[in-house]
Amino acid sequence: MNRGNKGNKVLWEADPSDKNKVRVGPGVVELEKPKTKLQYQMEEVSRNGYTVLEDCVSLDRLKCLGEQVDALYQLQVREIGGEETLVKIGDELSVKHLIVYDEIFLSLAVHKEVLDLVEQFLGEYFILNLQNGVINKSEVYHSARDFHRDLFFQHYSSSRPLAISALVCVDDFTPETGATFVLPGSHKFDAFPSPEFAKMYEKQIVAKAGSIIILDSMVYHRAGENTSGKTRRAISQIYTTPMIKQQISLPKALDGRYVDDPFLAKFLGYESETAENVLEWRKVRIDRRKEGGKRGRQII
Repeated sequence: MNRGNKGNKVLWEADPSDKNKVRVGPGVVELEKPKTKLQYQMEEVSRNGYTVLEDCVSLDRLKCLGEQVDALYQLQVREIGGEETLVKIGDELSVKHLIVYDEIFLSLAVHKEVLDLVEQFLGEYFILNLQNGVINKSEVYHSARDFHRDLFFQHYSSSRPLAISALVCVDDFTPETGATFVLPGSHKFDAFPSPEFAKMYEKQIVAKAGSIIILDSMVYHRAGENTSGKTRRAISQIYTTPMIKQQISLPKALDGRYVDDPFLAKFLGYESETAENVLEWRKVRIDRRKEGGKRGRQII
């Protein structure tokens, strides 16, 4: 397709028989022109609310992640006094605060391809809001199968994202294992659409283990029904602007770990914790001035 421009008149030339080309009329002069893979992924998230990053995690690491998620869930079940207690509060099959237990989860949270995309939407200053394991057992209902947004406020939209979600596929996401459904474009509207509309336009995201599904956190989505006879696991990571508080305080849970790393101190929320008094608030700012500069990203 060749484009010529004569004055205010835009001319388009295309071979009508080439069905692989997208043709636009002469009045269309404003077009997105992604040149890189990252820019195309940004366009998908901006317009549809999601994209898929493929081949992000090796098979060996996936095996380790899956074993850790299973083991930590059993640990948290024992801590609370049994799974029936989690069922009562609607928190069964969820493994909270993975990053606190093992550095393998930290390396996942700072995956370069994910952070590159997050930074395009949230700017240089963003924090890890949560990192939870999600277990989808075969033939077992879970509340995640209901449409929802990943932020607590459900009826809100904005001109730019406040949060980006990254769903790490520990196992294959297929129709049989209950792959995630999304409502493309729903992040642009405050209200949930009619049930008829949702049923007609929901789209299931099929992705191989090791892929990472990126969502605008305000796009409506839901887990599918797992009928495979196998457990399907994922790791949910939500990145937010620091004005949104973490689900559970990472600085308190980590108890000073990584605080000396400039990027991680900011990324894990040490620098966005609410000060307990005026003196503490001012001392933090004095210390920052002494450092005298940017605290850039460092990938470990």
